Amino acid sequence: MTRTTATSLRQARDRPAAFVDFYEAQARDLLVFFARRTFDVEVARDLTAETFAQAFEHRRRFRGTTDAEAAGWLYGIARHQLSRYARRGAVSRKAIARLGIEVPAVSEDDLERIVELAELAQLRQQVAAAFAELPPDQHEALRLRVVDERDYGDVATILGISEQTARARVSRALRRLADSLDTTTTTSPMEATP
Repeated sequence: MTRTTATSLRQARDRPAAFVDFYEAQARDLLVFFARRTFDVEVARDLTAETFAQAFEHRRRFRGTTDAEAAGWLYGIARHQLSRYARRGAVSRKAIARLGIEVPAVSEDDLERIVELAELAQLRQQVAAAFAELPPDQHEALRLRVVDERDYGDVATILGISEQTARARVSRALRRLADSLDTTTTTSPMEATP
Protein backbone atom coordinates (compact mmCIF):
# COMPACT_ATOMS: atom_id res chain seq x y z
CA MET A 1 0.00 0.00 0.00
CA THR A 2 1.37 3.42 -0.91
CA ARG A 3 1.46 6.25 1.54
CA THR A 4 -0.57 9.35 0.90
CA THR A 5 1.20 12.67 0.63
CA ALA A 6 -0.52 13.83 3.83
CA THR A 7 0.73 10.74 5.66
CA SER A 8 4.26 11.28 4.37
CA LEU A 9 4.17 14.90 5.46
CA ARG A 10 2.86 14.01 8.94
CA GLN A 11 5.47 11.24 9.32
CA ALA A 12 8.20 13.70 8.31
CA ARG A 13 7.62 15.56 11.59
CA ASP A 14 9.56 12.85 13.42
CA ARG A 15 11.24 11.05 10.51
CA PRO A 16 12.66 13.66 8.13
CA ALA A 17 13.35 10.99 5.47
CA ALA A 18 9.58 10.60 4.98
CA PHE A 19 9.58 14.09 3.44
CA VAL A 20 11.12 12.55 0.31
CA ASP A 21 7.81 10.86 -0.54
CA PHE A 22 5.94 14.15 -0.13
CA TYR A 23 8.52 15.90 -2.32
CA GLU A 24 8.40 13.26 -5.04
CA ALA A 25 4.60 13.40 -5.17
CA GLN A 26 4.43 17.20 -5.42
CA ALA A 27 7.64 18.44 -7.08
CA ARG A 28 6.70 18.12 -10.76
CA ASP A 29 3.34 19.88 -10.44
CA LEU A 30 4.82 22.62 -8.26
CA LEU A 31 7.61 23.25 -10.77
CA VAL A 32 5.04 23.55 -13.56
CA PHE A 33 2.94 25.86 -11.34
CA PHE A 34 5.91 28.24 -10.99
CA ALA A 35 7.09 27.92 -14.60
CA ARG A 36 3.66 28.89 -15.93
CA ARG A 37 3.57 31.95 -13.70
CA THR A 38 7.12 33.21 -14.14
CA PHE A 39 7.88 32.03 -17.72
CA ASP A 40 11.42 31.41 -16.48
CA VAL A 41 12.70 27.89 -15.80
CA GLU A 42 15.56 29.02 -13.54
CA VAL A 43 13.25 31.18 -11.42
CA ALA A 44 10.67 28.38 -11.29
CA ARG A 45 13.35 25.94 -10.15
CA ASP A 46 14.59 28.32 -7.45
CA LEU A 47 11.04 29.02 -6.23
CA THR A 48 10.32 25.30 -6.13
CA ALA A 49 13.48 24.62 -4.14
CA GLU A 50 12.77 27.44 -1.68
CA THR A 51 9.14 26.34 -1.27
CA PHE A 52 10.17 22.79 -0.42
CA ALA A 53 12.92 24.04 1.89
CA GLN A 54 10.34 26.18 3.72
CA ALA A 55 7.91 23.25 3.82
CA PHE A 56 10.59 20.99 5.26
CA GLU A 57 11.58 23.55 7.88
CA HIS A 58 7.96 24.05 8.94
CA ARG A 59 6.68 20.50 8.40
CA ARG A 60 5.59 20.25 12.05
CA ARG A 61 3.03 23.01 11.41
CA PHE A 62 1.02 20.85 9.01
CA ARG A 63 -2.18 19.76 10.78
CA GLY A 64 -4.19 18.33 7.89
CA THR A 65 -5.13 14.73 7.24
CA THR A 66 -5.90 14.59 3.52
CA ASP A 67 -3.79 14.85 0.39
CA ALA A 68 -5.79 17.92 -0.64
CA GLU A 69 -4.92 19.59 2.67
CA ALA A 70 -1.25 18.68 2.22
CA ALA A 71 -1.26 20.13 -1.31
CA GLY A 72 -3.12 23.22 -0.09
CA TRP A 73 -0.57 23.73 2.68
CA LEU A 74 2.31 23.43 0.17
CA TYR A 75 0.67 25.74 -2.38
CA GLY A 76 0.04 28.29 0.36
CA ILE A 77 3.80 28.40 0.90
CA ALA A 78 4.29 28.49 -2.88
CA ARG A 79 1.95 31.45 -3.36
CA HIS A 80 3.78 33.30 -0.59
CA GLN A 81 7.12 32.65 -2.31
CA LEU A 82 5.69 33.78 -5.66
CA SER A 83 4.34 36.94 -4.07
CA ARG A 84 7.72 37.72 -2.49
CA TYR A 85 9.39 37.12 -5.84
CA ALA A 86 6.94 39.45 -7.59
CA ARG A 87 7.59 42.21 -5.04
CA ARG A 88 11.37 41.87 -4.93
CA GLY A 89 12.16 40.59 -8.39
CA ALA A 90 14.45 37.97 -6.85
CA VAL A 91 14.03 34.63 -5.16
CA SER A 92 14.81 34.55 -1.47
CA ARG A 93 16.91 31.46 -0.77
CA LYS A 94 17.04 31.78 3.00
CA ALA A 95 15.65 28.34 3.88
CA ILE A 96 17.84 26.70 1.23
CA ALA A 97 20.90 28.37 2.76
CA ARG A 98 19.86 27.52 6.35
CA LEU A 99 19.43 23.86 5.41
CA GLY A 100 22.72 23.82 3.48
CA ILE A 101 21.04 22.65 0.28
CA GLU A 102 22.95 23.12 -2.95
CA VAL A 103 20.61 23.54 -5.89
CA PRO A 104 22.20 21.96 -8.96
CA ALA A 105 22.24 23.77 -12.28
CA VAL A 106 19.53 22.85 -14.76
CA SER A 107 20.87 20.78 -17.66
CA GLU A 108 19.80 21.64 -21.21
CA ASP A 109 17.70 18.45 -21.35
CA ASP A 110 16.00 19.29 -18.04
CA LEU A 111 15.38 22.83 -19.21
CA GLU A 112 13.71 21.61 -22.39
CA ARG A 113 11.63 19.09 -20.43
CA ILE A 114 10.38 21.75 -17.99
CA VAL A 115 9.48 24.07 -20.88
CA GLU A 116 7.60 21.17 -22.48
CA LEU A 117 5.78 20.18 -19.25
CA ALA A 118 4.71 23.73 -18.56
CA GLU A 119 3.78 24.29 -22.23
CA LEU A 120 5.68 27.58 -22.07
CA ALA A 121 6.12 27.96 -25.83
CA GLN A 122 2.37 27.80 -26.38
CA LEU A 123 1.70 30.02 -23.39
CA ARG A 124 4.15 32.66 -24.63
CA GLN A 125 2.34 32.70 -27.98
CA GLN A 126 -1.01 33.08 -26.24
CA VAL A 127 0.30 35.92 -24.07
CA ALA A 128 1.73 37.69 -27.13
CA ALA A 129 -1.57 37.33 -29.00
CA ALA A 130 -3.59 38.54 -26.00
CA PHE A 131 -1.16 41.44 -25.50
CA ALA A 132 -1.58 42.46 -29.14
CA GLU A 133 -5.37 42.48 -28.72
CA LEU A 134 -5.35 44.97 -25.82
CA PRO A 135 -6.82 48.41 -26.45
CA PRO A 136 -3.99 50.81 -27.42
CA ASP A 137 -4.07 52.80 -24.15
CA GLN A 138 -3.83 49.63 -22.03
CA HIS A 139 -1.25 48.07 -24.36
CA GLU A 140 1.08 51.05 -24.06
CA ALA A 141 0.64 51.41 -20.29
CA LEU A 142 1.35 47.72 -19.73
CA ARG A 143 4.36 47.79 -22.09
CA LEU A 144 5.87 50.73 -20.23
CA ARG A 145 5.20 49.27 -16.77
CA VAL A 146 6.02 45.58 -17.33
CA VAL A 147 8.23 45.30 -20.40
CA ASP A 148 10.19 48.53 -19.91
CA GLU A 149 9.97 48.21 -16.08
CA ARG A 150 9.04 51.87 -15.59
CA ASP A 151 7.47 53.00 -12.34
CA TYR A 152 3.92 54.34 -12.41
CA GLY A 153 5.11 57.93 -12.20
CA ASP A 154 7.13 57.49 -15.40
CA VAL A 155 4.23 55.73 -17.12
CA ALA A 156 1.92 58.60 -16.21
CA THR A 157 4.39 61.24 -17.41
CA ILE A 158 5.11 59.51 -20.72
CA LEU A 159 1.41 58.99 -21.44
CA GLY A 160 0.36 62.42 -20.17
CA ILE A 161 -2.09 60.99 -17.63
CA SER A 162 -2.37 60.87 -13.87
CA GLU A 163 -0.57 58.16 -11.92
CA GLN A 164 -3.94 56.80 -10.77
CA THR A 165 -5.07 56.48 -14.40
CA ALA A 166 -1.78 54.75 -15.28
CA ARG A 167 -2.35 52.25 -12.47
CA ALA A 168 -5.91 51.65 -13.64
CA ARG A 169 -4.83 51.04 -17.25
CA VAL A 170 -2.14 48.58 -16.20
CA SER A 171 -4.55 46.82 -13.87
CA ARG A 172 -7.22 46.53 -16.57
CA ALA A 173 -4.65 45.25 -19.06
CA LEU A 174 -3.39 42.60 -16.65
CA ARG A 175 -6.94 41.55 -15.86
CA ARG A 176 -7.73 41.22 -19.59
CA LEU A 177 -4.59 39.15 -20.14
CA ALA A 178 -5.44 36.92 -17.20
CA ASP A 179 -9.02 36.48 -18.41
CA SER A 180 -7.89 35.58 -21.92
CA LEU A 181 -5.44 33.00 -20.57
CA ASP A 182 -7.72 31.68 -17.83
CA THR A 183 -8.96 28.72 -19.82
CA THR A 184 -5.49 27.68 -20.99
CA THR A 185 -3.42 27.63 -17.81
CA THR A 186 -3.10 24.75 -15.44
CA THR A 187 -4.18 25.26 -11.89
CA SER A 188 -2.79 24.28 -8.54
CA PRO A 189 -4.81 21.73 -6.55
CA MET A 190 -6.21 24.60 -4.46
CA GLU A 191 -7.39 26.47 -7.58
CA ALA A 192 -9.07 23.50 -9.24
CA THR A 193 -12.83 23.29 -9.17
CA PRO A 194 -14.33 20.24 -7.48
